[in-house]
Amino acid sequence: MGKIGNYKIIKRIGEGGFAKTYLAEHLLLGEMACIKQNLVTDVEDAKLLRREAKLLWQIHHHSLPTLRDFLDCGDGSYALVMTYIPGKDLWKIVEEDYPEGIDPEHVCWMAQRLLNALHYLHYYGVIHYDVKPQNIIINAKEHNAILVDYGLSSVRPKATTVGLGYTPAFAAPEQMADLPPIPETDVFGLGASLIYALGGDYLAKTFPAHVPRKLKEFISKMVLHEPLKRPNDLSALVKELSDLRFELFGHRSSEKVLTIDLGKDKPKKRS
Repeated sequence: MGKIGNYKIIKRIGEGGFAKTYLAEHLLLGEMACIKQNLVTDVEDAKLLRREAKLLWQIHHHSLPTLRDFLDCGDGSYALVMTYIPGKDLWKIVEEDYPEGIDPEHVCWMAQRLLNALHYLHYYGVIHYDVKPQNIIINAKEHNAILVDYGLSSVRPKATTVGLGYTPAFAAPEQMADLPPIPETDVFGLGASLIYALGGDYLAKTFPAHVPRKLKEFISKMVLHEPLKRPNDLSALVKELSDLRFELFGHRSSEKVLTIDLGKDKPKKRS
């Protein structure tokens, strides 16, 4: 498929509103990378990609992607080179592997990783603004959940900052009202994503009957309509979740193995 800079393109792995994403291999090191290239060679799309690269330049966290390079492709397009994260996004995992929902014990460790990642981002003034299952990659082997795609993110937003967009199904009420980005917006998106992961109705914010009551209460706080009523001390929320995991499952780290089939081409449908 050709190459971009020092990277050999192996295959296309995604395409969004303004960019396509490739799996690539570094020609000298043999290491895998993920490359995001703007679809249309115009100034605005290039600015969006450059903006995302500048944001990622400052980020170093095990549950967030790492920027490797930013390249001028010579044809008016640019390429953002990131670490390749092996795994599958949370949306596909539920649709293809766990159509009735993922076991609550697994959802808890995913939630803990993601809350830690959001705590890190918010500490540095970054609002992700598009937290949804499609932007959460699960690396089951390493027991990690990685929050990706910073195309809509804001850095230290002000009262006059306007959000760049949102995904309606997982958007917080304040996003749909075009209010400025705030940390609580990310908390809402994560809460809705966890309801989806459990097999619940993420639009109605309801849970399957088998989900423990205290876990329902914990997540329900995250998706309250009023943003200032949602928890915003994420370090305290991580500790609360750790204590809840111990109470519900008898330990603070998962002893179960999440099985994900990465080779399926005929996904099951949710009922």
